[in-house]
Amino acid sequence: MSHVAAMTAAMAWQFRDLKADASHLKGGHLVISSFDGVHLGHRALLRRAAEKAFGEGEPVVAILFDDPSEGKAIPPVHDKTERIRLLREAGVEVVALGFSQYASWLDTQALCELVKEFEPKSITMSANFRFGPGGFGKVDHIASRAQQDSVPLEILPAMVVGSNCGVASGRRISAALASGDIRTAAALLGRYWAVTGPVVHGHKRGRELGFPTANVPFAHEVNLAHGIYAVRVHLDGEVLNGVASYGTRPQFDNGAPLLEVHILDFARVIYGSFVRVEFVAYQRPEMVFDGIDALIRQMEIDRATARDTLAAVSDGMAA
Repeated sequence: MSHVAAMTAAMAWQFRDLKADASHLKGGHLVISSFDGVHLGHRALLRRAAEKAFGEGEPVVAILFDDPSEGKAIPPVHDKTERIRLLREAGVEVVALGFSQYASWLDTQALCELVKEFEPKSITMSANFRFGPGGFGKVDHIASRAQQDSVPLEILPAMVVGSNCGVASGRRISAALASGDIRTAAALLGRYWAVTGPVVHGHKRGRELGFPTANVPFAHEVNLAHGIYAVRVHLDGEVLNGVASYGTRPQFDNGAPLLEVHILDFARVIYGSFVRVEFVAYQRPEMVFDGIDALIRQMEIDRATARDTLAAVSDGMAA
């Protein structure tokens, strides 16, 4: 067996392992991307593939790869679990593969051989898609192979959102989150950026200060600006307004970053519940105050500011 054949066999094995019966995915319409943010650009690709599949009973299949930026200075917008959830929510079949497991030898031919296993009716990709170590793989490599195999390949231009937001890309969204630019991140995603996690016990400092918080750890490493945010909390079908602190708590311990959410007008005990926290607006950076009384006064201001901000939210986005 050749080197490339061995690589392809390893990837194909993982494909079959992820889908015990993957025959229903063959003959569908493939969309290939990292789907690092499932942002507006990705959704345009999915819509185009769905148009091709419409009325034919053929699946739209998203081949999702680990974002090459994982582990680097700019983490991906969402972890793989959240990306898969968002894609399935959009009614897309998902096959997830990891570059990281093949980073030492993955090449264009191996990817093309893997794609061929799906016997696709069409392939849809973005012009700015890159893959493999260092992003050496480009769309034109796949285009050449698709032409050889007589598979229609459509390459859509990168989506530019508005006059100020720029190209919809995971790197651009991650940079916006890192700077606290929640509005730009939301505009590029087409929704508010959110994290999901369980409510766990903390130090109970917020309760002692009159601002009880839900402490929400999340596994996904993210370079989110430390500070105070207006948020919406999804809990058991309810959507609740809140104000959240994400950071190291310089007033107290400068510890590891934590997300602490104070839900407005709420008194239930929800330890162990899973919540989804949407970040609606960045209010201010973390600060050190001249005593606890000054901190409490600022927290009251933060709560009032969040209440006003969230009152302007409608249809999932701020007015």
